[in-house]
Amino acid sequence: MPRQILCTVGTSLLTNRDGRPWGGWNPRNRDPLPPDDEVDRWLQTADAAAASAETNTLARLELAETDILVLLHSDTPEGRFCAERLQSFYRAKVRVVALEQIGRLGYGAAQFTSGLKALVDAAIRRVHDAQERGIQTVVCATGGFKAEIAFLNLMGALLGIEVVYIHELHRELVRLPRMPLTWNADFVVQHSDFFQWIDDEPRKSAEVESWLKGRPELRPLVEDAEDGCTYLSAAGDLLYKVARERLSMGPRVLWPKADTRLPREKNHVSTVEHHRPAGWEQFVERLCDIPYVTSVRYDPQGSGSRVKVIDAVNGIIGVCYGGPQNALPLRVETTARGEEQTQLVADCLRRLK
Repeated sequence: MPRQILCTVGTSLLTNRDGRPWGGWNPRNRDPLPPDDEVDRWLQTADAAAASAETNTLARLELAETDILVLLHSDTPEGRFCAERLQSFYRAKVRVVALEQIGRLGYGAAQFTSGLKALVDAAIRRVHDAQERGIQTVVCATGGFKAEIAFLNLMGALLGIEVVYIHELHRELVRLPRMPLTWNADFVVQHSDFFQWIDDEPRKSAEVESWLKGRPELRPLVEDAEDGCTYLSAAGDLLYKVARERLSMGPRVLWPKADTRLPREKNHVSTVEHHRPAGWEQFVERLCDIPYVTSVRYDPQGSGSRVKVIDAVNGIIGVCYGGPQNALPLRVETTARGEEQTQLVADCLRRLK
């Protein structure tokens, strides 16, 4: 199944301090950007874990040729430069690499709120378009401003989208899985007339105040601007846009039913060693202990990605345990039925160690 990967882009490709030819680059010193071809050549042989925050995370996502990579970058020369260099690097590795400039998302504090709104708008538009085409979205929120990462984490949780990033200390891929959260969008529905009105065009603060007198609960979601108008705050805009998209997505997928049999009854993996990776027996036991798993057996079809959906209709997932030299491919049958439930269980298996 193709994925759309929304990846925020920062400037670590330029600012990381190591042996790269432009090491020590600093925008505060008005340093010129390095030549495009110099960076492109260096990236071809660089260690992905050290090259940039984005390459470090994407290297652990196991990119496929069918994936669509969208690079969300700030409205700054260095943000655009890093995104273009990453686009050049990944162009031959995935189906499409698209750039999305987030208008007004830069260093100025006065513009940052509008930049966050533009980020939410762009991300939700991409999620909606992918959903219409049956494409799963994953958010890679490692690079860029900290506020970007926080907003996309919240958006992902509320829309049921998997968010991944690299843990700063342990250098491991951390997955915030697609969660079947139930949250109440009735607040936005109840005040839909206000949200639509204030989002339609700039509104004078006096006009907005007349609304707020009768609806004081809306006050934390707006902020006054220097132009004499009042707008939705970045948080208010996120709440409104996410609720609107969530309501358009229909009912949330439910977890499948549990298989109440004992784990040993689900284990059909031969106990003969066959040069298997260390710890494989404990891993299979943990798989069998998952309530949604009905059967685990050896199957070469499970080779390749660590976790992949083999048959979404019948809830069959391939899991590959171990390294390339002694991998143990497994066929995991589950109680999930259909694409959404099977992806939900696959996310659960990805977190298993």
